[in-house]
This record gives sequence, C-alpha cells and structure tokens, in this order.
Amino acid sequence: MNDTLVAFASKQEFSGVFPHLTATVATTSPYSIDNRFDVCVCGVGMVEFSANLAYFLAKGGYKRVVQVGICGVYPNRDFQVGEVVRVDADALGDMGVQTREGHFVPWHDVYGEKLVYSGESPRALSLALASIPSAVGVTVSCCTGTRYLALRRGGMFKADVETMEGAACFAVCKRFGVPAYQFRAISNVATDRDTSTWKVPEALAALKSQVLDVL
Repeated sequence: MNDTLVAFASKQEFSGVFPHLTATVATTSPYSIDNRFDVCVCGVGMVEFSANLAYFLAKGGYKRVVQVGICGVYPNRDFQVGEVVRVDADALGDMGVQTREGHFVPWHDVYGEKLVYSGESPRALSLALASIPSAVGVTVSCCTGTRYLALRRGGMFKADVETMEGAACFAVCKRFGVPAYQFRAISNVATDRDTSTWKVPEALAALKSQVLDVL
C-alpha cells in the first residue's frame, strides 16, 4: 500500500486513464501504480463515493487523498475545455428547499449554514501541481442541462466548475483527518446539454499528463 490514494468516481474515467486495469476490481481493492500511489473507483454521486471512500480510508492507512476526474465549466469563466484545474473549494449546489412558487432556495439562505468544503492548502504539493489553476466547484446530484441553470448555479455559488463528488470527498477526508486535493479536467461547458461537443478523451489525457504522471 502506498501513502496516497487516488480516487476516481466513475469506471469510465478510470478506464480512460488506465485502460490496462480492470475498473470493476478497482471498486473493491485499490491498485498500486508503480509504487507511487494507489488508485480506486469510489462510484458516481455523493452517497456512493462517500461510502466507498470511507471504506478505503478505514481499511488502509492512507496519508493523502487525491480525487481526479472530469467536470463541466460554467459559461463566462476564465477556463477552457481541455484545461486542468485544482478545485480547492466545493459547495453543495442542490441542497435546499423549493418555495411554493417553484423557486429554489439554497440551504445557506434557509438556515444560515454555508455548506462549503475545502481541500488542503496547495503549499504541500509539488510545484507542478501547485501551479495548476485554482477553481471553485459546486457539487450537484443532477447535472446542469440548460444555460439558464448553469448561469444560476454559477452565480449563486460563485462557482467555476460543476462536480458530483467534490464536496463529499473533502467532507469524508476531513472526518478522517486525511489531507485531500481535487483535480479535474474540463470536458465540456455546462450549458444546454449536447454531449456531441464534449471532449472526454482529451480531458482525461490532460488529467493523466498534468496530474497523475507527476504525482
């Protein structure tokens, strides 16, 4: 076992970076990569990701968690498709209440409790990883499919990118006292949904070369 656990959410992301490894096996037992780090698949979404990450942390003695994957960038942000970002803070984006008029009210506006989770300071990272641009994320259970919702979420949470597990990863690692970092490659713009424009293989290639190859 290595000191660092690299956690993917989906089997597709994992297989895109490690095609020679079996993603199904990685959901139950982490692989060691060249004695540099262990890599696993924790599942898509906050619930499955949290449960499996907690299992791996309780079972192993990891001293650092690095979450990796792809993400969508909100419109009018200073990031481009194909770019790799380090997500240093992630808010819960669809936890809240709906008014009788149909409006969404985020949790912090209802109870005054901001549900924002942060990763470890990049000062402990290598220069290559610390130099990757910092971004603010928002974790959602339902991915954005319209430009209206993208602008709403991006503005409401002052977020750059959209994830489905980032806040959960930071919360679990904080509970275990394990430093956590999150790196994402932008595969698409979170706007009117059109998967034909997504650049998933290119994003995963950038993630591998800029993050995994230098860990």
